[in-house]
Amino acid sequence: MYVTLFCLLFALFNTSALAASNGDFQSFGATSLSKSDGSYWVWGAGQSVPIQIHDLSDVEKSFDCQFDRQLVMKKDGTVWFWERKDPSGEIQVHNVQSLNNLIDVQYKMGDLLALDQERKVYLLSTQGQLTSDRLNQITHLSGIDDVVDLGAYWDYHQQSHAEIWAFLKKDGTVWINKGDFPTEAFEPIPAPNNVIEIEENIALKQDGTVWYWPSQTKNDLSASITAAPITELTSIKKIKSYNKSYVAIDQNADLWFWGVTLTGASDGTIRHNQTVPVKLNSIKDVKDAFFVERSLIVLTKGGDVWEASIDRESMPENPVFNHLTSDVQEIKLGARHIMMQKNDASLWGWGVNKSGQLGSGDFEFMHLTPQRVQRPVAVYLNDEPIVMNSSGVIIRNDQAFIPLRSVFEKMGAAINWDTYTKTVTISQREPEKEPVTISINYSSGTVDLNNKPVTLSNQPFILVSTAYLPLRFISESLGGKVDWIQDEGKIFILMQ
Repeated sequence: MYVTLFCLLFALFNTSALAASNGDFQSFGATSLSKSDGSYWVWGAGQSVPIQIHDLSDVEKSFDCQFDRQLVMKKDGTVWFWERKDPSGEIQVHNVQSLNNLIDVQYKMGDLLALDQERKVYLLSTQGQLTSDRLNQITHLSGIDDVVDLGAYWDYHQQSHAEIWAFLKKDGTVWINKGDFPTEAFEPIPAPNNVIEIEENIALKQDGTVWYWPSQTKNDLSASITAAPITELTSIKKIKSYNKSYVAIDQNADLWFWGVTLTGASDGTIRHNQTVPVKLNSIKDVKDAFFVERSLIVLTKGGDVWEASIDRESMPENPVFNHLTSDVQEIKLGARHIMMQKNDASLWGWGVNKSGQLGSGDFEFMHLTPQRVQRPVAVYLNDEPIVMNSSGVIIRNDQAFIPLRSVFEKMGAAINWDTYTKTVTISQREPEKEPVTISINYSSGTVDLNNKPVTLSNQPFILVSTAYLPLRFISESLGGKVDWIQDEGKIFILMQ
């Protein structure tokens, strides 16, 4: 298999500046961030560290729909869509003219719903995948307006299932679709009024009570339903849910759990339903809570993050909470991981990482200890920004490894990859210059410059078909000069 990207290591790189803080970013998502200079960076979908999307700037908010395609909103309220094209990996950006000033985007059950500041809902039936070809199919969902919050859930019964969206209106009423979605027929749930938050099929009212409406089957969607209070829950401030597992935070910052716990694995998974809420006495001062895989993640008011398992037949009153990290300000939830912002503005990920969604420079399937997102670093050749669609700057052993195949060629070098021996040869032949040949064997670790062995302080490596090479050694051998602007997160290669 051809090595598609070749990377260079900046040998005199000061990692303390890179690792100290990510304080030059303005906002972040589960797999993205925006820097204060207006640049926009993403990771995941095979990218283990942040890479810049050069055609996007001044991004205010991202809406994570899928790893390799997302909707973002700029500071001027315009909405844009970016996607990665196979097999080239090229990133394309499109303006979504039918959407502006978005508040929320929910991507569930093969449909995408977008809510804007005018409280209008827009529908895109993605058939499981959001692509640029479908952007012109976005339509206003005219049957429901004046919406302030969205929710969605599946209901199962005897091999049939129902796809249900819930809509919280400004007047505090909750509405659901009547019939198979998409539909423009909706009906209110009679009981809950003055609702301020919805999660799946539960609602939090202004008086602090939590209401629940029962599951329906696909054949029962035409029948009216009524919500009922969960009597054990009072003075509640926040609710969260994931696949029928629920938590609530009350005014005393105590945490309550009810709903589904899981045992078994894969096709043998058993769902256990705990209908009566239980207060979790082993955690206090709760600020926020999330479900990730089979874990309950809790952020306390003091900035500590704790984890307890829901892989059990029922949740006890005193589950063991394992301490993950401290000094956390905010947590964003991804599909199978969380992203945490600490007080020093650094970003840390925890959870499943098989697609690089933690941004930590590796593809370990899951990290059970928080991993730091590597700081986004831009690379320039003669002041021209280098587009790196498939991999970004990776820091290992206190040095930065950077993918730069296109830079080699722009520096006048030719590249040859021997698949059998796993050897890359970089050669430069220019008039009035001494010829240069660099050979790196990834099997043996040997490096030769003009047929003479060279000892490097860090071994070149391959990570998922991408080869990484030492920057200063290669660039200076090819007649270049390297400058690292630490405060700006930029590396400049200047040809002499």
